[in-house]
Amino acid sequence: MSVCLTELEEYSTKDSVYTEYLHSHPKTVSAFRSMQNGSYWFERLLSLEHSWKQRIGQQKKVVISYSKPPQSAKNAPYYDVVYGGGGLATIHAAAMAKLHNLKPLVFDKFTVGITHRDWNISQVEFDRLVEIGLLTKEQADEVVVRRYKNGFVEFFSENSEFKGDRIWMDGVLDMAVSANDLLHTCKDILIENGGSFSHSTTFSHVWVYDGKATIEIIKDGVVSYLQCAVFVDCMGSYSPVAQQLNPKGSFTHCCPTVGTISSGFVQGTQKDEVDPSIGEILLTLDDAQPDGRQFIWEGFPSKDDEFVTYLFFYDEIDSETDKSLLNLFEIFFEKLPTYKKLGENFDYGRPAFGMIPSILHPTLRNSRIVATDSILCLGDSAALSSPLTYCGFGSFVRNFDRTTTLLSYAIKNKLTNVEYLSEINAYEPNVSIVGNFAKFLVGKKKFETNTVNSMMNMIVSILQELPKSVAKSLFTDTLKWEDYNKLMSSVPVKYPNSYSYLFKHHGLIGLLRWAKNFLGFTAYHFLTKKKNSISKSQIQQQSKGSKTFSQLVTYFHSQKSNTFPI
Repeated sequence: MSVCLTELEEYSTKDSVYTEYLHSHPKTVSAFRSMQNGSYWFERLLSLEHSWKQRIGQQKKVVISYSKPPQSAKNAPYYDVVYGGGGLATIHAAAMAKLHNLKPLVFDKFTVGITHRDWNISQVEFDRLVEIGLLTKEQADEVVVRRYKNGFVEFFSENSEFKGDRIWMDGVLDMAVSANDLLHTCKDILIENGGSFSHSTTFSHVWVYDGKATIEIIKDGVVSYLQCAVFVDCMGSYSPVAQQLNPKGSFTHCCPTVGTISSGFVQGTQKDEVDPSIGEILLTLDDAQPDGRQFIWEGFPSKDDEFVTYLFFYDEIDSETDKSLLNLFEIFFEKLPTYKKLGENFDYGRPAFGMIPSILHPTLRNSRIVATDSILCLGDSAALSSPLTYCGFGSFVRNFDRTTTLLSYAIKNKLTNVEYLSEINAYEPNVSIVGNFAKFLVGKKKFETNTVNSMMNMIVSILQELPKSVAKSLFTDTLKWEDYNKLMSSVPVKYPNSYSYLFKHHGLIGLLRWAKNFLGFTAYHFLTKKKNSISKSQIQQQSKGSKTFSQLVTYFHSQKSNTFPI
């Protein structure tokens, strides 16, 4: 498999990076060694692993100071906005440069524009990047490497109390995007429109003072500084900035995920073969492990005969379950042939991995702190993607127009204190209510091993009897109030004993929170039911300052249920 990673050559590490793991993780080391730039990816994997271990039981490091920065930072270069993290931030920064005429800079401790995940998304979502003007249709077509006729969700039912068949859906995660090709395109857009980037640059500290942020960075062992109106934290699940802003916990749930972008699987229509026209959205092959982990597979065809494969499980962030990505990779490489047959010319290609965060809100309001003066969290550091589908890329794109427009307006009108920046996020009330369903996918050691599959087969069997729009909205994170009520009212009718399962999974406190979520969801539905008749451009032309900002926030809220029609 060939991947355009020419910039990695100078960043690749030596084979010695594997030495410590030769005996403990032999399958993982062997697979990474066979990959192009495998040592580079293994180093990134170890970096994530180290971040996870650092998080456990340690006091959070203070990285934000609300005081005057060092005198040595006085003449540091100034940018309108600086992004820490070079993944999704590259796309956001490109829009700020091209669409909003701002001067951004993006830095990453590894390589700007290279991600360790790959993305599938629904076509109707991805089209937004063309509609708002970031990408041309030609650029979008170049980074879309595969479109599917449909996809399915299927849970192992051999030992399930409730039986559910494979459920097919159209328009759900129905296309694959080459993540690094998209990031490379956006990096070009960034540069062409006056933006900048910096590889191998590590974040150290940020001072918030006098209406701006001053960031201390380290590159090649040398300390330097950057100044900006807003520092956007896109440094991922373990961002020290996000952890300081949320001292009681950065997020509540997570999805440890590993996989590969491989070629050479056996193609065909059997369950253990790859059908290039079909996306496999959620799939279980067996019941949970003795420690409670319910392994779930996702697979989607990509460029040529490449197939993106993920193995993951849902968990509470503070559980004792083994969340090591390194250990999960060892399981992945052992189990991969049971998921899909490996052909004679099979090639591991390159890895894909991540610790994907989410937060289950105790109410319908956003309980996550995503901003302070001159600092804003986006992407995984904000942890506001769906706790059911964990589609961080989809959440990012769905809210892209909102976050870029509001951030641009805030910077240009000097509205960069916490009151305004807190409104710039990917929080979605409909996604919040879906978090209650996500708990069904969290296996626990005390549960019977068939628990997760039984609960999900119950949901799937009900979805099969409802209009297709209900299942589609659930798995595209666009669940509407009407569809939610159709689903929930059907559960006790078909399965009168289902509430005992609800109580088992959620407990009394969890059920009360669910009820609170529903009341908030209902209130939100009726308050925003009437679509705002005024356009975004009309709002921006009316007035300036905080009034217009508030109008824009209201406008984007009113669009939530209308942006992606089913």
